[in-house]
Amino acid sequence: MLLCIGSFLCFVIPVLFDTFITYSDTFFTFGTSMKYLFVLLALLSASLCFGQDRVFMGRVVDKHMNGVPFAVVQAKGRNEGVYCNENGAFAFTGNSERIKTLVVTCLGFERKEVSTDIMPLDSVIIMLNTKVSKLKEATITPYKGAEHQGVLGRSRRHVDYTGDCYRYYGSETAIKLKADTSRHGILNAVYVYITDEGEFNTKFRVHVYEWGELPEKEITDSNLIVQADRGGSWVKVDLSDKRIRIGEGLFLSVEWISGFGNTQRPLQSAKNPEVNDYNGQVLGLTADYGKPSKTYSRKPFSDEWEYYDSPDAQRKGGYFLNPMIYCTYKYYKK
Repeated sequence: MLLCIGSFLCFVIPVLFDTFITYSDTFFTFGTSMKYLFVLLALLSASLCFGQDRVFMGRVVDKHMNGVPFAVVQAKGRNEGVYCNENGAFAFTGNSERIKTLVVTCLGFERKEVSTDIMPLDSVIIMLNTKVSKLKEATITPYKGAEHQGVLGRSRRHVDYTGDCYRYYGSETAIKLKADTSRHGILNAVYVYITDEGEFNTKFRVHVYEWGELPEKEITDSNLIVQADRGGSWVKVDLSDKRIRIGEGLFLSVEWISGFGNTQRPLQSAKNPEVNDYNGQVLGLTADYGKPSKTYSRKPFSDEWEYYDSPDAQRKGGYFLNPMIYCTYKYYKK
């Protein structure tokens, strides 16, 4: 009898609740009583059907036991992970023999590693410590004369939309923009162009990284989650209160994120029939940044950045297609 029930669950549960096992936002919208029933069924299904497969589930909280939204829980050394929902809850399946450590990260908090050997089978609470902000506030000496506005990159008036950037949830695409160091600029706002392809109203995260060889050191100390109101429009992210120095330049990036109402449906493109996968919003690309490529990208839940200059990279007229992202800054002239 137990074998029959196990076999039934092996086939039925993964089919009915596939998104629940993979994505925490879908799972945690169920009612409380039904939620625990589905959890027990999923755990039983996993143990009976897959042997080494396991449901890793729990909640990421701060020191006050408040859920940490948009925290990322991933398997160490593997491109497997999930975003927490608005209550900090997460759930995903993985091979217990291969996943020995979970890495939990979130902006504003210290990174934490948890051994899966000591995790309970039902659920786990992972507490993150608040990271002491090292964001150095800049001051501007008010020289005589008016305040000036500068642009890092190419503004909307100087770029043409010539391509589409399709990515999976967990991926990130960045552009490297050099600054005029004589201006001592302070970041004002970041602008991102979202096309009318895909799900234009998908929420996404914007990052600002320090100038360097790769976008490795994040400057922002909080989650910058935004979405477009309509396709074919620019999304503004106001950072004037952060008082971030421009310095030699910056990396500006867009991260594709799941959860918070973002659809889990694979993207279906009407303009490009060959595109029948990927997720969420589609970032605009332009050839107006010229040569060489200024684009960097990382795959879902990967820590490694790649410079986008391969022979098969998208081009137009010999020029690389770079993401349509730029920022404005203010400075004073003597």
